[in-house]
Amino acid sequence: MQKFAEALLKGNNIAYLGAAIMGFFIFSYIIYNWMSYAILKEKYHGIRFTTKNIAYITMLVAVSVSVTVVVSLAAPITVFPPIRIAIEGLMVKIAGFIFGPIVGVIVGLITEVLVMLFVPSFIHPAFIIIVVCYGFVAGIGSSFLRVGRGNNWIMLALTNIFLIGFGIAMVYVIDAAKNIDEIQIVSIKMDKQIFKWVFIISILLCVFMVWAIAIGGMISKHRKMLNTYMPILLFATASEYIVTSVISAWGDYGFLGLQQTNNSNDSGYILMFMARLVQAPLKIVTNATILYYTYKAVSPLIKRDR
Repeated sequence: MQKFAEALLKGNNIAYLGAAIMGFFIFSYIIYNWMSYAILKEKYHGIRFTTKNIAYITMLVAVSVSVTVVVSLAAPITVFPPIRIAIEGLMVKIAGFIFGPIVGVIVGLITEVLVMLFVPSFIHPAFIIIVVCYGFVAGIGSSFLRVGRGNNWIMLALTNIFLIGFGIAMVYVIDAAKNIDEIQIVSIKMDKQIFKWVFIISILLCVFMVWAIAIGGMISKHRKMLNTYMPILLFATASEYIVTSVISAWGDYGFLGLQQTNNSNDSGYILMFMARLVQAPLKIVTNATILYYTYKAVSPLIKRDR
C-alpha cells in the first residue's frame, strides 16, 4: 500500500486512477443493462429511444452546443477549456438527470465533439472524459430523485457518507506515502501535510454547507424544494470532487503547459488539484442551485417514454 500511495502522489496518477474508476463504472452499468435485458429478460431500466425521446435528446445537445458557441463569441475567454466545460456541462448534467446515465454519456460525448468542431480550443483527453462523466454521474443522481423523495435525511446521509468516505480515502493515501515528505511543484517544494490539510478543510467546509442547506430548508418549511434539491446536491458534490477536482486538474495542468521536472517527487498536478479543492464548496452550492432551477424549468416540458 505504501508503494501504491507514493506512486499515486506523483505526476497525474490520481487523475488516471479517477478516470479509470469512472470508466469502469460506466462500462459496468452498460453491461449490466445489456445483460438484464438480453439474458435475464428483465425490462430495460432506462428510457426507450422513441422518436420523441430522440428529439428531446437532440434538442438538449443543440441547446448545449448553441449556448457554448454563442457565449464563446461574446466572451472569448470562455474558449479556455476550464471555463468552457462548466458552460456546456450544464445541459449535459440536466440531460443525464432527466433521462438517465446512458443518455447522459451519449449527450456528453456528442456535445463535446460538436463543441470542439465549432469552438477551436485546447484539446485534452481529460476534458472529454469530464463531460462524459458529468452526464453519467447526473444520470445516477436521477435514481436518488425517486429514492429520496420525501426522505431528505437519506440524501443528507448519502452526501455525508460520500464526502467523509472520499476524504478518509485520500487522507489515508497521503499518510501512507511515508517516503514522500514533500511534493515538488515545478521549482517549488511543498510539505505534503499542506496538501492534506487543504483537502480536509475543503471536505469539512462542504459538509458544513450541506448540513446548513438541509437544516435551513427544513426549518423554513421548504421540504418540497429539498426533495429535488438534495439529490441534485448529491450528484453535484460527487461531480465536483471525483470528476472536476480529480480529473480536471489533469487537463488544467496540460492546458497551462506546466512541465514535469526530473525530480521523482514532482507533481505540478497537485497544484491544480489544490486550486480545485479550494473552489469546490462554493462551486457545489452554486452549481446545485443553477441545476435545480434549470431542471425545474426544463423538466415540465419533457414527457419521457419509458
